[in-house]
Amino acid sequence: MTKKALIIGAGIIGTSTALELARRGWLVTVIEQHSGAAQGSTARTSSVIRCHYTRSEAIVLAHEGATLWDNWQAYLGLSSTRAAYHKTGVLFLMRQGEGGPPSESLGVKAEMDQHDLDNRMNMMQQAGVEAAFMNQKTLADFLPCFDFPEDDVVGIWEPNSGFVFPPVDSVLDLQQAAELAGVQFKFDTKVVNGASAWKGERRWIQSVTVHNDDGAQELQADVVVNCAGPASHHINLAMHCPLGIATAPQRQFICEATWVNPTSDVPAMADLAEGFYIRPHEEVFKVGAALAADHVNFSTDEAGLITEREKEKFEKRVLASLRKRAPDIEIADVQTKVAFYDWSVSDSYPILDGTDVGGYYVAIGSSGAWFKSGPVIGQVMAEMIHREGHGDTNRDFVLPFTKNTLNFGDFSVRKRLA
Repeated sequence: MTKKALIIGAGIIGTSTALELARRGWLVTVIEQHSGAAQGSTARTSSVIRCHYTRSEAIVLAHEGATLWDNWQAYLGLSSTRAAYHKTGVLFLMRQGEGGPPSESLGVKAEMDQHDLDNRMNMMQQAGVEAAFMNQKTLADFLPCFDFPEDDVVGIWEPNSGFVFPPVDSVLDLQQAAELAGVQFKFDTKVVNGASAWKGERRWIQSVTVHNDDGAQELQADVVVNCAGPASHHINLAMHCPLGIATAPQRQFICEATWVNPTSDVPAMADLAEGFYIRPHEEVFKVGAALAADHVNFSTDEAGLITEREKEKFEKRVLASLRKRAPDIEIADVQTKVAFYDWSVSDSYPILDGTDVGGYYVAIGSSGAWFKSGPVIGQVMAEMIHREGHGDTNRDFVLPFTKNTLNFGDFSVRKRLA
């Protein structure tokens, strides 16, 4: 008998998980509160694809994502795609010093000693990531589009990384592939609650009640997957399953502009020394936050005088930093917008796991930060669910493109709380 899965959320992770479960023979329905796919966190993502992280399993996940994006059309099996991968290279700039704790925002350090730098390079290269260390002179020679006045500035260069544009269209690509695989999408539909029943000493999911213009409806399910982004904590409560690690919607600001003098020699960049990142697309040049201090506003407030003042302050700071690092880049028509992401309060890594309720899974905790591996997360979740649904206890998953191995416990709640 065909098993039924309900996916809550039609962003990149929810749509990817739906596609991958359908490819494994499941009957899949996606529930989305907005009127279409990719209207939540995905709509505001930077869509930068990079592999630089402090944890080896995060590097492995990100590297698989970069390789998949480079094979986007073949992965989807479509004759054409709306979104494209722009392999501009990605530069991470830091200061070389005594080192410090990892940034809560990006999973990296703003200041690293030689031991940290060597360790980071080794982890990336062991995962198969092509990366190069650059000192100030190398940076100045290789990237004349930027200024590097600091004596202690260093960089890690990823030539095969870049960004996806438009990010919303990538989810529409996924939706098309998913619908061809038999996935049904229910838009303008909100989750009311979930029903579960005790079997022995464990509760198991049975159904989800949703509401739309047609009224309330109870949908039966063998599996429910929470991919709801900023609404994920509400979904956990609706399923009567709070987690042991906190997630919360987080407010950030981003600047979007027109690039007046686009050139091909400007890579995507995260400047931890100056505290900003860029996505250099000529239509929508994006400047965002790269400081831990910019990632601690756990709020859903989008209006009010305080927010407007904070937006102005943010815009002034990041654009001044951009001018300092790249004085020749000209942008116009700057708009500073508010974005909301789902964030694990303790760090920037996703939570990919089953829960105390049998059949209820979560792929949450980092919307906005893990667009880069959204399709891979969909594969990981689908494979985890499919194996557990068939009594397969093997927890190691060989990633299709890079052939690296990821363990299903690498991003579990238990590991995060250990």
